[in-house]
Amino acid sequence: MKFRFLYFFFIWVLINCKNDKKEILSADREAPLGWIYLKMYDDESFEFISQGMMRDKDIYVGNYKLKHDTLYFKYKDSIPKVGSKAIIQKGFVNYLNGNYSESLHVKLNNLPVSK
Repeated sequence: MKFRFLYFFFIWVLINCKNDKKEILSADREAPLGWIYLKMYDDESFEFISQGMMRDKDIYVGNYKLKHDTLYFKYKDSIPKVGSKAIIQKGFVNYLNGNYSESLHVKLNNLPVSK
């Protein structure tokens, strides 16, 4: 009985440890009555979050690729109006191909150096 419990506990620990991901880039800016956040993780996933005091939180998730200083975002469901391509420049993430230009101030940047 003890062995069976330990076996299931060990399997549970392994499954839960796999889901740990480390944030390697964090950027944000204050928006009218709210905030916009970008969180990127070491497993090449990201969250783009737009939230406000007077509106719900919109969360866009997906995967990214980094090539030199350019980020390419592949969204899982819908694409926010900022677009799917951005560059990292002078401490900012600047979106390039959206309906409007967006610039988020980088707070944390542990992205690997791309060649």
